[in-house]
Amino acid sequence: MPAGRGVSSAGTGPCWPTRRRLAQPPPPRRVPRPGAGGLCHGGRVGAALVRRAAASAVACTLTLGALAATAVCAPPAHAVQTVTPSVRWWGADRYATATAVSREAFPQGARDVVVVSGARFPDALAAAPLAAQLGGPVITVPAGPLPAVVRTELERLSPAVVHVVGGSSVVGDDVVAQLAPLASDRVVRLQGADRYETAASVATTAFSSASEVVLASGQDFPDALAAGSAGAALGSPLLLTERGALPGPTRAALAALAPSRVTLVGGPAVVTPAVQQQVRALLPGAAVVRLSGDDRYGTAAAVARDTWESVPSPLLASGEGFPDALAGAALGAPLLLTRRDCLPAATAKAYADLGVQDVTGLGGAAVLSDAALAGTPCR
Repeated sequence: MPAGRGVSSAGTGPCWPTRRRLAQPPPPRRVPRPGAGGLCHGGRVGAALVRRAAASAVACTLTLGALAATAVCAPPAHAVQTVTPSVRWWGADRYATATAVSREAFPQGARDVVVVSGARFPDALAAAPLAAQLGGPVITVPAGPLPAVVRTELERLSPAVVHVVGGSSVVGDDVVAQLAPLASDRVVRLQGADRYETAASVATTAFSSASEVVLASGQDFPDALAAGSAGAALGSPLLLTERGALPGPTRAALAALAPSRVTLVGGPAVVTPAVQQQVRALLPGAAVVRLSGDDRYGTAAAVARDTWESVPSPLLASGEGFPDALAGAALGAPLLLTRRDCLPAATAKAYADLGVQDVTGLGGAAVLSDAALAGTPCR
């Protein structure tokens, strides 16, 4: 099964206009190398996602301005009923899949690369908006030696800076030592005492301010994956919360960033109304909006509906594991979730609502079956 399709030499990519403007454009030094990725109404997408016929393509003309990259996009073509699983980005394991996503989305390398644990999700969750802000991929690593496929991809990317998210208990100092020769400038570590402080450190380091902040549970990964893809598209940081109370580091980061909107992702069973009330009390002038569904699949669909005006070509990943979806979320493209063997009803409905025409699957058949990728509904 091929890992992906060809890359547009023109440097254009498919365009998913977001419903809200980019919260904080990246500084000029963080604009990706030409062809490494695209910025379309706030959504960074790899040029490798250009894979549709001219009759149904949505063209983006990229213009690099003095302070940000903007895009002029043609209106999306009328959606058709048939969804075609156009491509699958995958590898032999989670680490190889992340490198496959990186190769497809950043064919000419990246100045900045974000490295996270592929075995433990908490610190990794905040990485997607960071990677999008920096204009680079998310690469996952194990606790032990760097896999050959990861080393090879880092050599190809030729980054100046490698940003490690998480403390030494999740990405060990020995791993950082192996990363050092692969960065021409330096390796930096963003960490905190726990997952909440790590996410807060990422947010306040990468974003001096933010008109919007995305907030999700730090106690499980599914809702935070969808939240991360929206944050990556909108230029908004992702902060994490406990189920019933805002942790101190999250509260401090919200106060420092002073957003005018906080998008809370997940239903009241995972983030209680008490958290919503605490955010309103902390930021009395901010809009606090909850996006949720009946389950993780419905929540991801709700995030996609709220963030993007249309979604002709989303990414599709397993909702039962985090690494493959996290690598895709960093692209700032719409991300929908599925069961391994079939497409949940909430995701199927999102296909119809959002005008999905084709999908890019993330991960091998062991985590995302051909049936699910083809849209076979769950019974």
